[in-house]
Amino acid sequence: MKTTIRIIFTFLLGLIMQPAFASGGGSPVNEITEHLKSFTSFSQPHKVYLHLDKSGYQAGETIWFKVYLFDGVSHMPDNDTTNVFVELINSDGKAMDMKILLADDGFAKGEIELSSELPDGNYVLRAYTGWMRNFSEDYFFTQYLYIENKDYENMIPRIDVLKNRVFNWRLNRRTNNHEVAFFPEGGDLLAGTNNRVAFKVVDMLGRGQDAKGEITDGSGTVVASFRTGFSGIGVFEIKPEPGQSYSASVSVDGGRHSTYDFPDVLYEGYSLRIDQNDGKIDVRIMSTLKQDDPLYSKQLILIANSRGMPQFGNSFSVSDSKIETSIDKSLFSSGIVQFTLFTENYIPVAERLIFVDNDDQLTFSPQINALNLDGQDYIDLQITISDHRGNPVAGNFSFSAVTGQENPDFQNKDILSYLLLSSDLKEMIIDPYVYLQEDADITADHLLLTYGWRRFEWDKVLAGELPDISVPPLTGLAIAGRLLDPANNEPLNNHPVKLIVRSGHDDVYETQTGRRGFFAFPGLFYEGVVEVELSSSRLPRGYPPEFDLNIKSGKDYDYDLNAYTQKRRVTSRGDDWERVRGISSTPYRSSLERRRAPQMYGNPTQTIYIDHDRLTETNLFEVLRNNASSSLMIQGEQILIRGQSSLTQRNEPRYMLDGTFVDRSHFLRLNPTNIERIEIFTGPSAAIFGSRGGTGVILAYSRRADHRGFEDVTRLAIMGYHSPGEFYHDRLPDSVIESRKELPETTVHWEPELISAQNGRLNIRFPVYEGLDNLKLTLEGTGLEGGIGFMGFILDINE
Repeated sequence: MKTTIRIIFTFLLGLIMQPAFASGGGSPVNEITEHLKSFTSFSQPHKVYLHLDKSGYQAGETIWFKVYLFDGVSHMPDNDTTNVFVELINSDGKAMDMKILLADDGFAKGEIELSSELPDGNYVLRAYTGWMRNFSEDYFFTQYLYIENKDYENMIPRIDVLKNRVFNWRLNRRTNNHEVAFFPEGGDLLAGTNNRVAFKVVDMLGRGQDAKGEITDGSGTVVASFRTGFSGIGVFEIKPEPGQSYSASVSVDGGRHSTYDFPDVLYEGYSLRIDQNDGKIDVRIMSTLKQDDPLYSKQLILIANSRGMPQFGNSFSVSDSKIETSIDKSLFSSGIVQFTLFTENYIPVAERLIFVDNDDQLTFSPQINALNLDGQDYIDLQITISDHRGNPVAGNFSFSAVTGQENPDFQNKDILSYLLLSSDLKEMIIDPYVYLQEDADITADHLLLTYGWRRFEWDKVLAGELPDISVPPLTGLAIAGRLLDPANNEPLNNHPVKLIVRSGHDDVYETQTGRRGFFAFPGLFYEGVVEVELSSSRLPRGYPPEFDLNIKSGKDYDYDLNAYTQKRRVTSRGDDWERVRGISSTPYRSSLERRRAPQMYGNPTQTIYIDHDRLTETNLFEVLRNNASSSLMIQGEQILIRGQSSLTQRNEPRYMLDGTFVDRSHFLRLNPTNIERIEIFTGPSAAIFGSRGGTGVILAYSRRADHRGFEDVTRLAIMGYHSPGEFYHDRLPDSVIESRKELPETTVHWEPELISAQNGRLNIRFPVYEGLDNLKLTLEGTGLEGGIGFMGFILDINE
């Protein structure tokens, strides 16, 4: 077993240079808080949460889900109508399914039907809005799943057998290596004062390890000892002496002790220590810098924000080396609060994340009754929902009842711990709800000592830099792009563009390109996969323009091995193996197709499109004389193919109209208003006509009766809105009841749209059947005026 160590600091003093700062001339506290307010107000962060009916799935089942869309700051349901994208991606990074939902007032529901041929393996379910694509994907909702397919061994492609073995080998390597990391509170280890140090011991998948160790000074004296708690995290105290160096001796999983370097001790610097006691947040700031130090400051500024909105700010005169202050906890929203210490020059020098729990989540009071109606047994739940003051809450909720055995390796999430904790941190948290329990040995506050990551960078915020926005907030679907001249790749301004929506709709939309050739058809509302066609009138030189469409990137998702990744179970083919084509391929490939007017005889030497809007010629002879390339030679009334002759030594071409040879004089007298295009075949391109094409062929196509100047079409399939199905009540098969303990979970009841009235009451009733025993019940959601809540418990229906 190989163990590695990495010393991580939650705050880096690499920001010693003063950041650019757009000052408005106010107090330092106001300057910083106003910049942060502006940044967050501009960013308008979203948070998406999915309530799934259960945590583990089989191929052939359905993933039922409820979408909750929140304002990322207030945690209020988003009151707009917003697109939400839900993707199911395999561990090779391929999208296996995608749904687009229209969240109305912050809510939507849907399902993903899992094919019976879906490969057994690890998957990730992602959800996000279009607006969230302007920022880091770290903020997307992410749920890791293992989807089992017991029949996959009999259909797995040969190449995937090898891939699965390699995947498992990589997973084993990550499991057998460990990482030990130390995190001094505030960022630095300061000499001569008590320092709180968090530590984390995990394997390379992020799973916590059981470990213990000691910190020794240069003489070998033990100055601190420690042991990991939940998820490999622990906290200890140390008072380092000036000039001393320290090392850590750590034993992982009962193995031999290994010695590692410990973070360097700063003789001078700043420290930030925060504790919570009896509704107060106690802050202690230490400064041991001398006045000649570049970071020395006569005044220190302490700013605290929750989810990007400042909630506390104060400045302190450094007349003493120690500053202590106590802050009322009720000033802060429940969740993660970030404290940052600045110098008078607005340089951040220490930082600390804490978790504030104001115990203001919703409360569920259930009353459970058993009913029998017309011979059918039911469970009847009467639930009263109230806020932390005891007032009834009108809200929107979702409920699931599940039987079977829950797999402990599957990822579980709940709306409360996700919104308050997980959604504001970059790295994955294993079982985040555990940290919110009153009896937790490692609290959320301890956990946050190991984090220093935030949604923004202070130097950019203070400089007034705002995020680049490439995806505007839109309601409805949109098809957008640019129209280009293919001859020079230049944009075409003020040019017509037409969109036809097929798939039984045949709706027609028309617009014109704007500046730099951009066009858009916003506000489209269609369900399912829809075929559409884009077209535009031809250019003056007779050829069609090109469409450069803003199609979402099809790049593969980077699946990271993580704490919930399981070994792929199918590593050999079964005895009843049969080939199934396309078994592991993604159904989402580029479907862009360009459809030109038909060409009956291959690629001509030249095509002359008739531009009917600018037509000045009165017959085809004039069209050829004015537009033909150098392959034709026109002498008086005679048209010759340059450098080409037949067996009769003549080089006059043959003429065709719509595939039929016609007389020369008839062809050349044709009115061009009735012609769509002319194709000239010379040399090798005329070989398709045999001996009759020895001197070349000039072919004209008649203009169709419905011709409107849009002959060249770009066709593509777009994903429309998902039309959700309804969860149906049916008796579980006896085979499912008998084998339920062998299955991860089986959904007995799913209800995604539960609306509590003003009196805060909900009624849920669902059928139960003989043979069922324990049910896992989950109810979660949000009040319409704010407040979030989660309730989960096991119900023994035989009692």
